[in-house]
Amino acid sequence: MEISKESDYGMENKIIQNVKQTISGIEIGYFTTAKNYIYDEYYKYFNNDDKETKKYALLIFTCMLGNWFNKSTFVFKPEKERLKYNNEKGTKFFNFEDYITSLLDNYQNIKQEFPYMFEIIVVYLILIEKDKHMIYEEWFPEINPEIFQELREKILIPNKNLVDDCHPIKYLFREVGIKPFFKGDFFDE
Repeated sequence: MEISKESDYGMENKIIQNVKQTISGIEIGYFTTAKNYIYDEYYKYFNNDDKETKKYALLIFTCMLGNWFNKSTFVFKPEKERLKYNNEKGTKFFNFEDYITSLLDNYQNIKQEFPYMFEIIVVYLILIEKDKHMIYEEWFPEINPEIFQELREKILIPNKNLVDDCHPIKYLFREVGIKPFFKGDFFDE
């Protein structure tokens, strides 16, 4: 039993290290810096008992959405686009359905534990769809449309006001422990 705990801790530590490496520089470039994402199934840690692991798994998802909206990195691709890259050795893609499903399963706890991160996730999920002028169901036809309907009903529609009322990124930085770079991202304390 103890070996399993050590193994779980090692995996959690790996998740944290991968995320830290991937998001380095976020305090300067926010969500516009293109990055190569270190592949892992981060969505599996959205309900992890270790708060740090959970925080970093959610933070990488937040960054994925922010980069997607800002058109700097696209880690979620519909199946038809993924098939184009199938011949490239070692190409791995993040499965949007897995991330949305995990968000749906855990959104109440996420909203309670990481309210500013939750805000940004919701805002980007709304704005990505608006910006593309295409609903997720059309964009990702391989995903059961009921998942997106549930996403709208449980999370997006009840929180649509966040698009206009979202806190500045400095709140996210403080919530997750990122030291700001720009003067305006510090709190006057």
